[in-house]
Amino acid sequence: MLEWVIIAPILAAIACVPLRHHPRVLEAVAIGGALISFVALALSVFSSDVAVHPVSALFGILYMDPLSLLFTSATSVVALFVFAYSRGYIRAEVKEGTIKTENLWTYYALCLLFLASMLLATLTSDLLVLWAAVEATTLTSVFLISFYGNKESVEAAWKYLLICSLSITIALVGLLVLGYGMQQAGRPESFAWSDVVAAAHLINPLYLKIAFAFIFVGYGTKVGLVPLHVWLPDAHSQAPTPVSAFLSGVLLNAALYAILRVYPLAAQNPEVASFVSNLFLFFGLLSLGLASLRLYSQENYKRLLAYSSIENMGIIALGVGIGGPLGLMAALFHMVSHSLLKPLAFFYGGIVSLAYGTKEISKIGGISQALFGIGQLFVLINIGIAGCLPFGTFISEIILLAAALSSGNLLVAALLVVFTTIAFGTFLLRSSQMAFGPLSGPAHHYTPDLLTRLSVWGLFALALLGALLAPLIIIHLVNPAVQVILGGS
Repeated sequence: MLEWVIIAPILAAIACVPLRHHPRVLEAVAIGGALISFVALALSVFSSDVAVHPVSALFGILYMDPLSLLFTSATSVVALFVFAYSRGYIRAEVKEGTIKTENLWTYYALCLLFLASMLLATLTSDLLVLWAAVEATTLTSVFLISFYGNKESVEAAWKYLLICSLSITIALVGLLVLGYGMQQAGRPESFAWSDVVAAAHLINPLYLKIAFAFIFVGYGTKVGLVPLHVWLPDAHSQAPTPVSAFLSGVLLNAALYAILRVYPLAAQNPEVASFVSNLFLFFGLLSLGLASLRLYSQENYKRLLAYSSIENMGIIALGVGIGGPLGLMAALFHMVSHSLLKPLAFFYGGIVSLAYGTKEISKIGGISQALFGIGQLFVLINIGIAGCLPFGTFISEIILLAAALSSGNLLVAALLVVFTTIAFGTFLLRSSQMAFGPLSGPAHHYTPDLLTRLSVWGLFALALLGALLAPLIIIHLVNPAVQVILGGS
């Protein structure tokens, strides 16, 4: 059953080719592919206690333990809402002439293949297959970033392709160094995750440090960590809004997962663990600090959200760097909360941009008057991604602060408070100006259709539920994943 998590979106993508002249059927096939994938994942989970007996399929190529379950669940859930939201949003852009009807099949096929590659990344048992899956996410998403075909989107896509292709090559060098270290330790050159973890204590610490440094830089570029983030603001701002939700809410997680998969190798050696911890702390603080300071200067709303993603990835990196059960718990729960909230922010931003005909913050005002029921929730979601109640980002940041203080990282704790406060203030100010400022008047009469509204309300309810049920999520999903990172099994 687990194989259908990946097979379903691939088959749906293939079906888009003969159905390219039937846009309504295309929409149903795309949503159906994501739905079948989600159901297959749910059935795989309910058929076995993943924490005790990890699930495998396709001759052991696919493997799901608590860590992969957490990341795969976030991907699958967000995908459902993205495809549901896409129907109304893409229809509106077709109506405006921004997208041609004959290109719809390309959009949905690429989105489905993008989803399949991200699911493969979080479900494979082999580090080389994981590397190939992360590279596949680049090859499928680059055409989505350039989908509008204008100068800005093509430039953003080229920058994304060049930087991420170079970075994935660097990650491959790290894996080859890891393989060489295993060979020198007298272990077979297998990149199966279980074999690598079993051999970790025999590998020369120097090889482990070099390998992890290359892997961290390679995958960290795709996570969006500063100073490796330069592709991210352009890609997020130029892609269609549903794709931006995918990029920010799911793609960054897939690259983060690739790093966390090799983290247990370092955890077994105190010297290497200290080196890895310092890497995460340095790049985490750099990302959090620079992104929070750059937020206010952004005039494009989607670029604002892109820098927010960099800031949130920095927070997650800090949690991993602090380490221990508490730091890792904060990092993983923040990942889940961000995955639910950031697509929601893009969803609301997409509705606003369709109504006003622009993404420029200075040209948008009076949302609460122009779009009934949107303005107030727009502000709430924006301050939510900056770590405000009633969402899980607030809870994870409090846990992270407790982890920093309890581990003696007082400087980290102080900078966390300062930079998250700056981010919160910026989002409160910017979103309030857009929602409650002078009415600038929508350029278009746009009313979201029923499925668009259901996707927005559904994801909003799920984000709230994630905070309300935080103890259960932490106990049953996050903590088992933390144990995998710390213990390797």
